[in-house]
Amino acid sequence: MKPSMRWSVLALLALVLVGALVLIGWRFNSDMAQARAHAAQGAVLLQTRCGPIEVQAAGTGVPLLVVHGSGGGHDQGMAFAGALARHGIRVIAMSRFGYLRTPMPADSSAAAQADAHVCLLDALGIRRASSSGRRCTSRAIR
Repeated sequence: MKPSMRWSVLALLALVLVGALVLIGWRFNSDMAQARAHAAQGAVLLQTRCGPIEVQAAGTGVPLLVVHGSGGGHDQGMAFAGALARHGIRVIAMSRFGYLRTPMPADSSAAAQADAHVCLLDALGIRRASSSGRRCTSRAIR
């Protein structure tokens, strides 16, 4: 193979590779925008004295604070416990620090997150709520 032909083949392969990378990047950004829009449905970014917290609520009755695991946010909490809203439970699913639209504060310790739970309940006007089978009050958490 002549050197000029070799360079032409390499240039064509490079062009195909760049095109594939552009297409993959565009698809990734499109999918992420769609996922963010889907996750935000039904949620609000509530201003609390501990800072903004994204929350979604459903149902009426006994309040249940749902705190998600890793890899999700309020949407994961609602997917896990949302069906309880049809059974007399007020499901309150929040996004923890750094998840979805809840920002990561300078102090993101477990104690600060517990304080944020209290701040959220206070902002919602809820004095007591259940969480993981326990009854929580602002005095018990602080």
